[in-house]
Amino acid sequence: MDMGITRVEKNIFSQNTDEIASELVQSLSNSDNSILLFKVLAFAVKNNAEFVRNLDESIFEDADIFREKYVTLLKHALSQAVDVPTGITDSGVPSIPSIEVVHSYTPKELSVFFGVSITTIFNWIDQGRFMGIQRAGSNKHNLIPDDTTYVYGSGKRTTIKEIVTMWKKEEAERQSTIEVSDLDYHTGQIALYEDKYKGEFERTLGTKLNLTPEEETDAQVWKHHLGRQRLGFKDTEK
Repeated sequence: MDMGITRVEKNIFSQNTDEIASELVQSLSNSDNSILLFKVLAFAVKNNAEFVRNLDESIFEDADIFREKYVTLLKHALSQAVDVPTGITDSGVPSIPSIEVVHSYTPKELSVFFGVSITTIFNWIDQGRFMGIQRAGSNKHNLIPDDTTYVYGSGKRTTIKEIVTMWKKEEAERQSTIEVSDLDYHTGQIALYEDKYKGEFERTLGTKLNLTPEEETDAQVWKHHLGRQRLGFKDTEK
């Protein structure tokens, strides 16, 4: 019987790519076998020229960057192994598919993006709120890819990438108001949400049970501003 990759195996590999890459980097780094394996795969996998052109030896100096590139390479290798079709250029030469770089985040980083504690992030991992992610074993660290699906309490879904994008947008807006004090900034942001939802948090989203994904995100950010505002008031009283 010919050996092939089943759909189940494809899904398992896809879900575990980040963990596989981490194991390859951590377990083989002392003997440089991990680097050798990476190079062989990079040049052996089909339709990978663009990815290889953007690489240099410096990626091996940073374990996080190295692991990130390994994730990208393994996902591309999987797509080629299961015969994902590639486009054809006008010259008849197969086109090189664009390879999207997958960023991964620690629970500490995610706690910043979500505006919650690190403990809450780990609780969400245990509850399956980050689909396909489980707590890392002993002496290992959780790294959560940005293409991971996050499930809101309401059951609605989004991706880590979308959450991070919203957070960065919020931070950019904050930086653009540098001359405004933190207290004024958070008070102004709270006013925007109160105008949007026609009332204070405790009388609007704070009492609503079934929130839409947008409302859940707004609620988290709104509570963050309220907390920062309270701290600001305490500082002014000192």
